[in-house]
Amino acid sequence: MLKILRLIRIRTLIFTVFVMCMVRYFVMEPLLLKEGFFLQMPVVVFVLLIISVCCLVAAAYVINDYFDTRTDRISGVKAVIVGRHITRRTAIILHTILNIVAVGLAFYVSWMVGKWKISLLFFLMSGILWFYSSCYKKYLLLGNLMVAFLVGLIPLSVLVFEIPLLQEAYEQTAFFPDFMYLYKWVLVFSFFLVGNTFVYEVNKDNYTMSGDIEKGIVTIPLKWGRRTARCIMGTVVVIIMLAVFFLCLKIFPFSVLSWTYIFLAIELPYLFYLYTILNPRGKRSIQLGTIRFIMVAGIAFAFFIGHLL
Repeated sequence: MLKILRLIRIRTLIFTVFVMCMVRYFVMEPLLLKEGFFLQMPVVVFVLLIISVCCLVAAAYVINDYFDTRTDRISGVKAVIVGRHITRRTAIILHTILNIVAVGLAFYVSWMVGKWKISLLFFLMSGILWFYSSCYKKYLLLGNLMVAFLVGLIPLSVLVFEIPLLQEAYEQTAFFPDFMYLYKWVLVFSFFLVGNTFVYEVNKDNYTMSGDIEKGIVTIPLKWGRRTARCIMGTVVVIIMLAVFFLCLKIFPFSVLSWTYIFLAIELPYLFYLYTILNPRGKRSIQLGTIRFIMVAGIAFAFFIGHLL
């Protein structure tokens, strides 16, 4: 059982649940209450949406490990589970079951919100994740960008399924809102995840070069060297740091709480991360752990939105 939990990345699934709950209850709900509106999706349906997204994420990890068994053995940076602790046949069966549950629940949730076609996106993403693991990840930048983009869809999934219910509930009001302001806020968190996930993926590629060569995967470190990869990661990090700074300056210019949190929980860890990747002795575990911490801290900023508004 423990091996299966490691295979489906239980830690990432917990983070997925965290992101979705934060977006719904600490971003969308305070923004709606400020305008006199309320969330419309029943809690049970939202839980089913979370399970659907988590199943899709878990299935992606299973099929990725299925195709990367040989690569992981050569690179030696993570434990090999498929083929050693879990048979390849079992992995395929698990992947199939997870995808069926994910798409099935997505269809049900889509039907509940009156937009069944949204479920087709889950079916499409399931196929994309399969082809990513089997071939797309071999192309320079394509794999990194695909993973980053798909992670960025997690916060948006909460909003996409909520909007139809909001429109149906408030379409008869005197001043019918378009709820576009919700998209602006949620997109901020999505872009934050996209940027950090891209950095995380490139960082991982720095330590799997031997396996990537064997598999024929063209990564940034292999194509342009580790030094260039570090420069790209550093550039993206600096861009995110500046974006966070200017967003806070624009939205919460006089909030001591915001500035204190952003400096201690986001900007300072970013500076530490830059030091670790520019230091030739920097360790992989510290680098990746720092990015994970920053991603959690960035999403956790949502805790303050209701208070700041």
